[in-house]
Amino acid sequence: MVGGISGNNEGRELGWLPICFFAVLVGGVSGFGAWLFRLLIGLIHNFLFLGEFSLFYDANIHTPASPWGAGVILVPVVGALGVVWLVKNFAPEAKGHGVPEVMDAIYFKQGRIRPVVAVVKSLASALSIGSGGSVGREGPIIQIGAAFGSTLGQLVVMPTHQRNLLIAAGAGAGIAATFNVPLGGLVFAIELLMVSISAKTILPVAIATVTGTYFSRMLLGMSPSFDIPALQLPPVHEISPLVLILFIPFGALIGLIAVVFTRGIYWAEDKFDSLPGGYYARHVLGMVGVGLIIYLMQQYAGHYYLQGLGYATINDLLRLTLNDPSFLLLLFALKLVVTCLTLGSGASGGVFSPSLFMGATFGAAMGHLLLLAFPDLPVSPALFAVAGMAGMIGGTTGAVVTAITMILEMTRDNHAVLPVILTVAMAYGVRKALSNESIYTLKILRRGEVVPEGLEAAIDSAQRACDLMETDFQKQKESAQISKDGGFQTPVLHVHEGAIRGLFLSGHELSYVIVSPLTGMTETLKVMAAAKAEAVLVSERPESGGAGDVLGVITSREIAHAACKKAVLI
Repeated sequence: MVGGISGNNEGRELGWLPICFFAVLVGGVSGFGAWLFRLLIGLIHNFLFLGEFSLFYDANIHTPASPWGAGVILVPVVGALGVVWLVKNFAPEAKGHGVPEVMDAIYFKQGRIRPVVAVVKSLASALSIGSGGSVGREGPIIQIGAAFGSTLGQLVVMPTHQRNLLIAAGAGAGIAATFNVPLGGLVFAIELLMVSISAKTILPVAIATVTGTYFSRMLLGMSPSFDIPALQLPPVHEISPLVLILFIPFGALIGLIAVVFTRGIYWAEDKFDSLPGGYYARHVLGMVGVGLIIYLMQQYAGHYYLQGLGYATINDLLRLTLNDPSFLLLLFALKLVVTCLTLGSGASGGVFSPSLFMGATFGAAMGHLLLLAFPDLPVSPALFAVAGMAGMIGGTTGAVVTAITMILEMTRDNHAVLPVILTVAMAYGVRKALSNESIYTLKILRRGEVVPEGLEAAIDSAQRACDLMETDFQKQKESAQISKDGGFQTPVLHVHEGAIRGLFLSGHELSYVIVSPLTGMTETLKVMAAAKAEAVLVSERPESGGAGDVLGVITSREIAHAACKKAVLI
C-alpha cells in the first residue's frame, strides 16, 4: 500500500534556552580546541623540523634551518605516513580540507558526524601542517567544532534542523577562535552552513562564536593575525578614483587564479588517484615533492617560505621586507604547486591559509610592478596584498561577505575596506562565470550530489511548505471511483472516516509525506528524498493523519515552478 510518513519524527524541537546553553558548550569546546590544536602543531613541528620537544610555535616567525640538512626533505614524508595510517584505519572523512564533509553531513546525513572524526582530523591535520604540508588549520578546527555540535545533537534528542544548527555554531566558533575573528566566524556560518536565517537560528550561532573567541583570546591573546605597520595609505576619502579603479581588473585576475586553484587541486587529486600503488605510496610521493621544494627554497632563498601555514612569509610582504616582484611571483607559483601536491596526494588540512598566501604574494607582486611603472602612484603594495587575500577567499569559497569581514578583522586595517570590497566582488563574479562550483561544493558535486553555495541555502529555506502548496485539491470518499483516464488534473485526496487513505493525480496514486505549514522547503525536500515520496501533504497537525487537517498539496509541479522562479531571480 502507498502511504505517507510524517516529517516530524525526530523528537520535539527544543526551546531557545537549552539550545543557547548547548551553543555555549559548543563554542567553549571550539575555542579550547583551537588552542590545543595549535599546541599539537607546535609539538609536531618542533620535533620533526628541529629535533626539539616544545609546544611553542609562532607561525608568524620563520622556522630556523633544520639540523637535518638535506634530510628535511623527508620530514613531510614522515608526516604523510602518519596521516595515511590515521585516515585509513579510523576516519576516511578526515582526508582533505574538511568543510565539504561538514556540508555533506548537514545536507545528506541528517547532521550526523562521527565523534572520532574530530580526534582523527586534529591528529592528521597537525601532522600535515607540522611536517610542512601546505594546508591551513581552519579546516580541522571547523570539523572539530562541527563534530562536537553534531555529537551533542545526537546525545540529546532533537530535530535534524537543530542538530544542523549546532554544527554551524561549532564551525563558526572554530573559525572565530582560530583567526580571532568573531564577526567573520558568524558570517561564515551564515553564508556557508546555515540553511535558514532567523532570530532563533542567529542567536545560538552568535553565542557560540562569541564564546569560542573569548576562550581563544584568553589562551592565545588579542593580537590580530597580521600586523601591517608598513601600510602607508592616505585617509579613505583621499584615495583617488584611479587607484580604486585598478582593483577592478586586479579582482578579475584574482578570480581567474581562484578558478585555477580550485580546479588544480582536484586535477592533482585525480592524477594521484590514477597512479599505481595505494594511498601510502601516492601521499609519500606527493610529500617528497613538497620536501624537495621547501629544502631548495631554504638553500637558495634563506627561508623555507612555503612550508606549513606560510604566515611568516605573508607578514614579510605586508611589512614590505619582501619587495622583489619576480620573487613574489615565484612564491605564488610554487605555493600553488605545493598545495596541489599536498592536498591532491591525500593530506588533511584547510584551504584558507594557502589561499591567503597566494592572494598576498600575487597582490604584493602586482603592487610592486605598478610602482615600478608608475612611481608616483599613491598606493602601497601591501594594500594589494590585503585585497588579494580577501579576493582569493571570496573567489574560492564563494563566501563573499565572510572574506571581506575576516580579512578586515585579521588585519584591523579599515583603510582597505573599499579596495577589498571591489576585489572580492570581481573575483567572485569572474570565478562564478568560469566555474559555477566553489572549492567546497565542487568536491560534493564530484560525488554526484549538489549543495547550494553562499546564501542560496538560506534563500531556499526562506520559503515554507505553505508558500508552495497547492490549495486547489479535491477530497473523495474511499468508495468513490478514481478516474483512470487522466481526467483529474488536480490532486485528489482519498478519505475514509476522516482519515487519509491515498493521494491521486491524473488517476495515478502517489506516495507522500506529511509536513507542517511552517516546515522549510529544504527540510521538506529532505523528508521527501528520504521517503522517496512523490508528493507532500501540508497539514496543520502532521501527526494526526486526518484529512480535515490538510491545507494543501505539493507535487513535482509546484517544486519545478519554485525552482524556475529561483533561477530567474538568481
